[in-house]
Amino acid sequence: MKRLNEGNEAPRAQCTFSFRSVISWAFLIRVVFFSIFWALLVRWQQSSLGVGIVFITIASLLSLYLAQGIQQKNQWLRSPLNLLSFLQYFIVQSLLGGWTIAKLALTAKPKLAPGFITYYTNLANESQVLTFMQVLSLLPGTVSAKQNGPVITIHVMNINEFDHAEIDDCQLRISKLLGTPVQPFGEEKK
Repeated sequence: MKRLNEGNEAPRAQCTFSFRSVISWAFLIRVVFFSIFWALLVRWQQSSLGVGIVFITIASLLSLYLAQGIQQKNQWLRSPLNLLSFLQYFIVQSLLGGWTIAKLALTAKPKLAPGFITYYTNLANESQVLTFMQVLSLLPGTVSAKQNGPVITIHVMNINEFDHAEIDDCQLRISKLLGTPVQPFGEEKK
């Protein structure tokens, strides 16, 4: 239920788009980018310059406005280091997972002890848990994951060699990437 102000008006959403943000380096970079794009699109014809200026300005303003709205929703866009760190982790783990599968496929009699690991996650919301499960399936030695509330059942190829620290590390990286602290599953922020 929304809380009403004294004048029985619903709280207004704050607008992050201002005139000050229009005259900025981000705006000027967009203008240059869209100008080059427009020039390539019309093959450098000067006769389309009048229409181009209108569309370049509109595209730059919309780009600036939409980018600010997205940055407020997604913490990882505000901190590119989080995204780069996660991409590095994701690529390394994907390659290690592929290498593990290749070794198993080329081994005459692979020593497997498949099994299931029950893991209790404390990620904050459903989207974090789903992202976590998808990344888990790419970790070396894991096959798939199934969710039941805060409990995730992970199918592993060799239960004797699997390290729980890898799962903890993956959960922490997902939490940092999505920009929300790790908290008990199902609790809403107030």
